[in-house]
Amino acid sequence: MLSAADNARYNDVEPGSILHDMARRYWLPYLRSEALEPNGPPKKIELLGEKFVSFRDGRGKVGFLEEQCPHRGASLSLGRTGDNALTCIFHGWKFDTSGACIASPSESNPRFCSTVKVPAFPVKEAGGALWVYLGPGEPPAFPEWEFCLMPPEHRRARVGYTDSNWTQNLETLLDSAHIGLLHAQPVKNAINDSVVAIKGVHAPKLSVVDTPYGFQAYSRREREDGQVYLRVTEYLAPFTVSNGSMRTDEGRVLFMIPINNRRTAFWRFEWDMAHTQEWWKQQSIERGALDLKFVDHDDFLLNSLDRTREDFGQNREAMKLGHWSGFKNLRAEDAAVAESVPIVDRTKEHLGASDLVIAKMRQRFFQGLNEFERDGRVLGLGPHGDGSGIAYADLRGTSEVIAAAADQIAYHNVELREERRARREAFLASHKPDALAQPAKEKKHA
Repeated sequence: MLSAADNARYNDVEPGSILHDMARRYWLPYLRSEALEPNGPPKKIELLGEKFVSFRDGRGKVGFLEEQCPHRGASLSLGRTGDNALTCIFHGWKFDTSGACIASPSESNPRFCSTVKVPAFPVKEAGGALWVYLGPGEPPAFPEWEFCLMPPEHRRARVGYTDSNWTQNLETLLDSAHIGLLHAQPVKNAINDSVVAIKGVHAPKLSVVDTPYGFQAYSRREREDGQVYLRVTEYLAPFTVSNGSMRTDEGRVLFMIPINNRRTAFWRFEWDMAHTQEWWKQQSIERGALDLKFVDHDDFLLNSLDRTREDFGQNREAMKLGHWSGFKNLRAEDAAVAESVPIVDRTKEHLGASDLVIAKMRQRFFQGLNEFERDGRVLGLGPHGDGSGIAYADLRGTSEVIAAAADQIAYHNVELREERRARREAFLASHKPDALAQPAKEKKHA
């Protein structure tokens, strides 16, 4: 249970809040790289309750600017691209990717442009997405996740949008207890192997280990065969989670990026050293609703719910026949629960033992928010407070069946991490351009 004041501090990411100021200090994904074409239409972007515009010039360079033209406030998202600039359609004022005004045809003074600039922000292109830093001063070290190292054909970046506060979506990702209940319906696809592994066991044994970037949440379920299903979630405060896959060469990192207080961008960065994007596409078609609509990487949640209906299209007839939730896949189940109450009133909740990880996350969040308010230290950026010193490429969740006697912390942090690192290094070595090139065979002369 939270007080009304703390609940507001927890939820509020919009201008004027402490969380808004802190959230601007991270690298935030905002658009898939493929969604922004050279000299293509600019994109209107909302982050943390603020409006921006992003465009790619003819050289491929990306600009991220405040949305309003500094002349009369028209939206630059309506602008024209070309000449390596973005031109406001109102009076033709032209801005480059740095925000500098390079032309103002309505002004006779040729030096007028040098006095005008649109606030612009640093952009990084990595892992199939565009990332922006909205804060003051130098940005922190960019987090070089494992998916950033993968060849494009072995990774994918997807984003979906939920009409709910970021906290509800993040808490769902950290909540292992709901997996065996909300997602109890058996589904034939690899993403649900963990559901099969824990079938019939609903109450996990939970523990939390603090880290410089957040914590590791351990969920341990004893199985009928004497083994243990271990699920380890890496939490990187405040917006990021990596939960495990039961496929050895696959990983995922999930970001809950607040658009405003009632809307969230759910980013999924996935990689698989054993499969390519074509395999992923076929999997998406074959599972869930068996619908090509779910292959849309620019909003993979768009068709997951019927948002014109109060019950989001829940199938009560299927529930009468034994289906647990009445929703067609895991994504729809999680989205429906989150959107059922867009901003939860946590003064009325009653946490139990199964909510240990949620309670820990909130504790770390408020500790970090208070530290930021007091001395400017940014939550989750490691021992130096600037993102350096964190081996992001080694951070991946775990979802494994292990021996009951195994040391779960050593298994996740040492044994499995070393195995994954070795496999990654071998994979990347074999996928370097020079390793892939086949040398021409020498002709033998008689």
